[in-house]
Amino acid sequence: MTDPLVWVVGRGGFLGSHVERLAPREIPGAVPWRPPDPRFSWDEPDRLTVEIGDAARAFGAAVRQRGGPWMALWCAAAGGVGASPDALRQETEVLRRWLAALGRETARVPGALLFSSSAGGVYGDSVALPLTEHSPCRPISPYGRAKLEQEADVLSWARATPGVACLVARLSNLYGPGQNLERPVGLIARLSQSFVRRSPLHVYVSLDTLRDYLHVSDAARSLLRGLDRLRRPEQPASLVKIFASEHSISIAGIIGVFTRIAKRAPRIICTPSPVSRQQPSRLRFRSVVWTEHAPRVVDLAAGIHEVYQDHLSLFRRGQLPAPPTP
Repeated sequence: MTDPLVWVVGRGGFLGSHVERLAPREIPGAVPWRPPDPRFSWDEPDRLTVEIGDAARAFGAAVRQRGGPWMALWCAAAGGVGASPDALRQETEVLRRWLAALGRETARVPGALLFSSSAGGVYGDSVALPLTEHSPCRPISPYGRAKLEQEADVLSWARATPGVACLVARLSNLYGPGQNLERPVGLIARLSQSFVRRSPLHVYVSLDTLRDYLHVSDAARSLLRGLDRLRRPEQPASLVKIFASEHSISIAGIIGVFTRIAKRAPRIICTPSPVSRQQPSRLRFRSVVWTEHAPRVVDLAAGIHEVYQDHLSLFRRGQLPAPPTP
């Protein structure tokens, strides 16, 4: 197969930065591409729409000049559970405009598209565990409903766009070093931040809540290998797949791991919150699609230790922010 030109949308984010860094290693011959203006105005929807369109035109020109295949990976997100309905609507509209521009600018050139979605968000309160690609989607939050709508938009676009392979990746909870702690992040990052700064952590859901944690580097490698595989002629044109460690652990279990690593007990404050009603209490995943293509899973305790050491290093340099107040 010809070497693809690869554009990662959201390259400055947690997942996108790992995907862009690993792309040349995981896809031999991959040629990374960046927009002329590499920083998008994610907090300014009107300006962002213009920037996304300009970038798509520049990408299309580069694709046509090379005359070869392309890959576009959407790794951007407005936030997680609790994001405002306005932010979610704007994200969906920007995605639709990006898809339309991408289709126009890369017409008749073979390509592959990846859309990163949320496994926990789209399945919501589906009761039969483990959750597979065949489980019903019953989102219980605006975030989950937005992700399901975006998945449908992407798959519909791919069906209507000849020569495009499409992978919708439903990801479990990502963790690892390098998250932007000034923005909403997951439990492992917040707990590590609180341990290092010796400050209390407010937890808004029950401590027996079960989650599946996937190291961001494992996720990035698996997404890239999956998208590369989907370009082969014998593969389906579109695919929805769960990417998860397929091992669930309770919040209490996570706290126990941190306690062993830090050798002291945390300060946990259980605080009821309306947002907790938008979170399923049990998540357990098992992919039944491409089962031979499971992520290589970093041991959770080793991954948590990596996050904790990263935060210790930031703290010693005076660069670790205080946890947000409730």
